[in-house]
Amino acid sequence: MPKCRYIFILLLFVVHHSYAQQNNLWYFGKRAGVKFTNSGAQPVHNSVMDANEGSSTICDAAGNLLFYTNGITVYNRDHQVMLNGTGLAANISTVQAALIVPLPGSTTIYYIFTADALENDFANGYTYSIVDMSRDAGKGEVVSKNIAFSGSGTERLTGVRHADGMGVWIITNDKSSNIFRAWLMGCGGLSSSAVVSTTGQVLNQDGLTNTGMMKVSPDGKLLCQTHFPAFDDGTGGVGFNYFQLFDFDNSTGIISNARIINPPSTRMNVCEFSPNSKLLYISRIYDKKIDQYDVSIPTPAAILASRFTFSTTVSFYGIQLAPDQKIYLATPSRFLGVITNPNMAGAGCGFIKDALDISEDIGGQVYAGLPNFINDLSFDGNNGFTYTILDSCTGRVQFNGFSTIPGALSWDWDFGDGFTDNTQNPIHSFPPANPRYTIKLKIQSPTGCGTLERTKEIIPKGLILNADFDFVAKCDSGYVRFTNTSVFLPDTARIQYIWDFGDTGISSLSNPIHPYSPGNYNVRLTVKTTTGCLDQSVSKPINLSAVDVQAPADQEIDPGASVILPTTGNGTHFTWTPSTGLSSATVSNPVARPTFSTMYVVTAFNDAGCKDMDSVFVKVKYPPGIYVPTGFTPNNDGKNDVFRPIMSELFILQEFSIYNRWGQKIYTTSQFNAGWNGKINGITQDSDVYVWVVNALDTVTGKRVEKKGTFVILR
Repeated sequence: MPKCRYIFILLLFVVHHSYAQQNNLWYFGKRAGVKFTNSGAQPVHNSVMDANEGSSTICDAAGNLLFYTNGITVYNRDHQVMLNGTGLAANISTVQAALIVPLPGSTTIYYIFTADALENDFANGYTYSIVDMSRDAGKGEVVSKNIAFSGSGTERLTGVRHADGMGVWIITNDKSSNIFRAWLMGCGGLSSSAVVSTTGQVLNQDGLTNTGMMKVSPDGKLLCQTHFPAFDDGTGGVGFNYFQLFDFDNSTGIISNARIINPPSTRMNVCEFSPNSKLLYISRIYDKKIDQYDVSIPTPAAILASRFTFSTTVSFYGIQLAPDQKIYLATPSRFLGVITNPNMAGAGCGFIKDALDISEDIGGQVYAGLPNFINDLSFDGNNGFTYTILDSCTGRVQFNGFSTIPGALSWDWDFGDGFTDNTQNPIHSFPPANPRYTIKLKIQSPTGCGTLERTKEIIPKGLILNADFDFVAKCDSGYVRFTNTSVFLPDTARIQYIWDFGDTGISSLSNPIHPYSPGNYNVRLTVKTTTGCLDQSVSKPINLSAVDVQAPADQEIDPGASVILPTTGNGTHFTWTPSTGLSSATVSNPVARPTFSTMYVVTAFNDAGCKDMDSVFVKVKYPPGIYVPTGFTPNNDGKNDVFRPIMSELFILQEFSIYNRWGQKIYTTSQFNAGWNGKINGITQDSDVYVWVVNALDTVTGKRVEKKGTFVILR
């Protein structure tokens, strides 16, 4: 949902840390994509996928793209259709069309779980296909396709990590029922039977109750189920509905303790949990609102009483927690919405409607869905590590690993600088000269088949700092406006600015304005942190002196010759007009090779915008009348390589033509100073006698002048 037969409704409403790198690339919508890095979310424009609603993406542990799918077609890392990657059993209109799950204990095998749609009456149920990434030179191949594992289905499909930290529960929902099935995927593949839980409301009131979404909280303890309200509410309008909240036991797969949350006159559609698993966000596409609920409290009445609602002004169909611990929202447009602080109750959650522009000129658009992931790929509060910088100057860092995986565990640290460790809570010192390091931790149980990997990029100094500034000076005002362009990460660091303007003036403002008298000054910006070894400064000269420029004396050259035009004075930037015939119009000493006599004007500027002008006349000495040589030597030695007439500026060339001995015209031009290079159709001609004809207009008398003669090619 939105469904094809109800598509008119859609038209009406027409420093961060990567806890797991496997979902740091999202592909969704109409060729849309986002990459999550420590610098924030950035659009990517290489997707070839069309996904109206559901999709899924997977990367390797290092964050490199493996493949992505809309549940129908699978695209490899090169954005080509994967081998045997067509015809999967999902539907373009399924809300949660696909879910990619790595096989525990394997680095090459991945399962793609798919769900059918209301439009197909859920005929395909739930199926899975298997991808082997060792095939096709590492680009992967679908080696098994559309294996049915649950015949009764809805558009809801989700995955949650098993309590052992390795396995994954695949949760499905029988059609028009209150039956949930949790299928355990372990190192041997998907279990042949499911843990069945019959709980909550039977959703058989309307076909649309089989659409919607299931999401499991990051801690693996809560399950949210939504459904779309019936379009026929008895009056021809859209009815009201509710969402259900359940407890989930990620050790046994049992779903229990159903709670119906039923606010009055409300239409609820899709859901997502906050990173801390305490808050739940429900998007209401027909009402163009989002509800926030505190689901950490036990009773439905208390949960309902905690509701905080904010207007979105558009309908958000897709909702997904991201690696940057923000929740992103999708609507058919060029923008993604975002909830910037989803752990914060109330207005502090920070909703932004048009947060990220993902479009580009050649395509790319958000639509009605975002990728589907296992619950802990965006944020796992149960398994991973934290770190504390003990000494910024020496790069000394305390790491603390944590996990809920039962039993004795092995800890394999890679600090990204060539050093490793196998204790749970190591202390490591990094070379302070290098700013960033990618830390990798592998957690493994002796009784488990797989390894849990967690990755973060850290800055042992505490921040990355690059001090810099720009300035704008106006010659006639005496003021200079400084713009602080210093960059530092994270952006929450405590920074102090100290400006020394070079004339005894100082300032602590970020972007000061300072008055100057004429002269030359050296300006220094010092950026101070709370740790002295990280402080940084930058200096730049400012020239506020009056400008004086002198062009050289007037010049006289032969046709085709050149002359250097050196200037003197104290300008720092130059502009010559006209630029015709100059080697460069922005240097102080261009080479001039004009075709006609030309007056060149040079304007010199300094940093303050002060300027001065001067000029030089370059006279081209053409002989009187029209002169045509009797031969030329086209041997590419830079001398006499082109045959052309030479005429004074009193004549306008109308035609210069060359004929061979048989009277065939082999070259013609009306362009002054152009000529023949001794070739016909690129073929070099032998020594011979040729005839030339010149027709020109005498600008003094207004009469046409014609001249003829012969010449030879000398080889």
